[in-house]
Amino acid sequence: MPGRRRYQHDALLQDAELALRLENQLPKLPGLTKIRFTPETGTLLLEYTCTDYYIDALIQYLEQVIKIPPAHARYGKLGADIRRCFRRMNQEIFATTNRNLDLRTLLALSFIFWGGSKRWTMGHRPTGPQMIWWAYSLLKGRS
Repeated sequence: MPGRRRYQHDALLQDAELALRLENQLPKLPGLTKIRFTPETGTLLLEYTCTDYYIDALIQYLEQVIKIPPAHARYGKLGADIRRCFRRMNQEIFATTNRNLDLRTLLALSFIFWGGSKRWTMGHRPTGPQMIWWAYSLLKGRS
C-alpha cells in the first residue's frame, strides 16, 4: 500500500514560480509515484511506495532548495545567509525540544520572564512592560 504525506511550507504559498522551480529540480527517486505542488495552499503532496528514509531525504533536499535564493531574490546574499542561520537555529531548537518549542516561542517566553522580573522584582517600569509587549507581539503573529 503506498504511503502518502502532505507538507505545508510558507514559501510555497501563492508562489507558482517557486513550485515550478522545485518540480524541475526534484531528484528522481525510485518508488515516488506522485508529486504535486499546490501554490494556492502552499502544500506539497507526495505519494510513494519507497521507505520513509527516501522521503525524509527528499524533504531535506527540498528545504535546501527553498533556502537558495533565486536569481532575483528580494534579499541579498548576506540577508539570505542571516535568514538561513536563524532558520537552522529554529529547526535545531524545535528538534532538541521534541517539537515543543521553536525560536519564536523561546524568545517570547524569555521576554515574558525578563520583563516580568524587571517589572516586579526590580521595580523598573518602562522596560518590563515593553518586554512583555514584545513577547505578546511575537506570539500574536501566529495563526
